[in-house]
Amino acid sequence: MKNEKMLSISQFTFVIIQAQIGVGLLSLPYVVHKHAEHDGWISTLVAGGGVFLLLLIMWLLGSRFPKDTIYEYTTKIVGKYIGIVISYLYILFFFIVAIYVVIITISVLKKWILTFTPPYVLIIFIVGTGIYLAKENMKVIARFFTFVCVLILFLIFFEFCSYNNVNYRYLFPVGQAGVKNIILGAHDALISMMGFEFILVLFPYVNGKPNKILKAGTIAISFVSLLYTFFLITSYMSFSKAEIAIVPEPILYLLKSLSYEVIERLDLVFLSIWVVPILTSFVTYLYLTSFGISKLLKFKNHGKTTIYTGIAIAIICTFLPNSEEFVMKFGTILSFTSYFFIFALPLILLIVSLIRKKKELGNSYEI
Repeated sequence: MKNEKMLSISQFTFVIIQAQIGVGLLSLPYVVHKHAEHDGWISTLVAGGGVFLLLLIMWLLGSRFPKDTIYEYTTKIVGKYIGIVISYLYILFFFIVAIYVVIITISVLKKWILTFTPPYVLIIFIVGTGIYLAKENMKVIARFFTFVCVLILFLIFFEFCSYNNVNYRYLFPVGQAGVKNIILGAHDALISMMGFEFILVLFPYVNGKPNKILKAGTIAISFVSLLYTFFLITSYMSFSKAEIAIVPEPILYLLKSLSYEVIERLDLVFLSIWVVPILTSFVTYLYLTSFGISKLLKFKNHGKTTIYTGIAIAIICTFLPNSEEFVMKFGTILSFTSYFFIFALPLILLIVSLIRKKKELGNSYEI
């Protein structure tokens, strides 16, 4: 076993954090407000609890097959042919999510910064950078994810800059939206926290006992949940109900209203930093797709697969509509489809493995 090719517990934590923080952050206060209104921050906390339960299911699966990824233990649980079909379904799902990340990123960038830049130019830069990183082994990717986590502190700092003009009374009365609407808001928040399913592939590559992996995963999703809650509370204290209902990206509008002698447009600086977590999110799904293909086709590494997958994503994104209506419909369909892959399938696989008493002993192995 080559320890230098294994992920440490801390690296695993940062990888899950970076995989979760994605494109949904900017519009999350607006989206959640549609159902939960100014109780949306409660929805985020509820969603965090839901993410933990989903993570627990995936962790239980990984614990039963500590040397395998989901692309390998599916065949051991349900048989060769059904297992291969499930693996390809996951590959297709990760591929579609990667496409969604690209088109929504382009939508935001064209709206706020690069209005007159042709979409294909942005696609080339996003996908090209993603390929450059995703073709490396997981150890290299984890080091990059760990390094850029410091940028999250800058995002938090910029949010604190807006606390001169907040009104905490906008948050009251707490619970006014009702339990049903808070739960509906939790659905929107949970979809924005996707990325934790990376554990389905990462589990055998983490240098640590299963209980430490669960603890690290819990820390990661707790941090993201609290971070999202902080952004929602800030937005809800800065905008009234009538205002936030017509502001698609309240976080950016809030920062745009701030001006300092040194920095005039905080929203542009925020967006420049925000692009990095978006890149890590895209790298996550590009890696999951190409790694899965290389596993099923039994390639020695996923380098060439990553290049071809990235090119396919770039071509598809070039011909997809970039209208807001299409992006919203795409996101809605994907949000409901996601439950099948992050909840239903892992739970079914776990139950079948328990019934058929499918389990393997062993330790993690190298990437």
